[in-house]
Amino acid sequence: MYKRILVPLDGSELAERALAYARAIAVRSHSEVVLLTVSAPDDTLELPLRAYLEKQTGELSSSGVEASPLIVQGDAAEEILNLAETNYVDLIIISAHGRSGATRWNLGNIASKVLQKSPIPTILIRSSGADAVPIEKELGSILVTLDGSRFAEAVIPYAVGLAEAMDSEIALLRIIEPVTLPRLAGYGQWVDWDKYERDLSAQAQSEARIYLDNVELGLQARGLKVSSTSLSGKPAQAILQYAEDRSVGLIALSTHGFSGIARWAYGSVASRIIEGSPRPVLLVRPPPPPSDA
Repeated sequence: MYKRILVPLDGSELAERALAYARAIAVRSHSEVVLLTVSAPDDTLELPLRAYLEKQTGELSSSGVEASPLIVQGDAAEEILNLAETNYVDLIIISAHGRSGATRWNLGNIASKVLQKSPIPTILIRSSGADAVPIEKELGSILVTLDGSRFAEAVIPYAVGLAEAMDSEIALLRIIEPVTLPRLAGYGQWVDWDKYERDLSAQAQSEARIYLDNVELGLQARGLKVSSTSLSGKPAQAILQYAEDRSVGLIALSTHGFSGIARWAYGSVASRIIEGSPRPVLLVRPPPPPSDA
């Protein structure tokens, strides 16, 4: 699935953390890695930048990874997006933080813009310094968050592709937000609102369990190691806490979905997870729903 991986670099050691993930995935999935940096027009540092990328390319090649360097001029975020689409990139891996310096652009700001617009699956890496554990071990568990919608399910094939390459375990998670009904005046003596809310929540949990069981069985049929859990709570908070408690290596989710009693808005949830997770996040932007026209 991941035949070509794009890694934007800004010349900083923090940004280079993405290289370790690209190398690990490329070795397992036989992917090509393209290293990209963007320079300003007439930038006098273009030669040093090229030498820098060629050095990083050589180190990847010595690991058995097919790699190539690329320097372009223009707006960094736009060039990353354009090159990803025109060069048939299957995956972007980008650090969440970098520093403006040799390339005169801040990778943290660029990452945010790329995530907002990229139709290509993107792994966002937290640049927190030296790796505590080998990347292969870190990617040994993938948390896939679902809300029951087909939009949320768009992340599944990409998580599966990564799991198959890295021999990862997949943990499916669905969060059910607590049901809170408005207390309508005039109905208080006829309706036990607390019981009604409990019944609705129990029904939602039962439906979520059936849904997760079906998804789990489908993935197990492909030979994957899969578990599933449904919890009650606020989606972003519950996802981050679950990831922390289970020490998952990567969180995978779609960037939006539908909201409702059993479904939640993936735009705001994704944003909160990006901001709050110390772990890598795989984000997939589902295609828009078909027009009624």
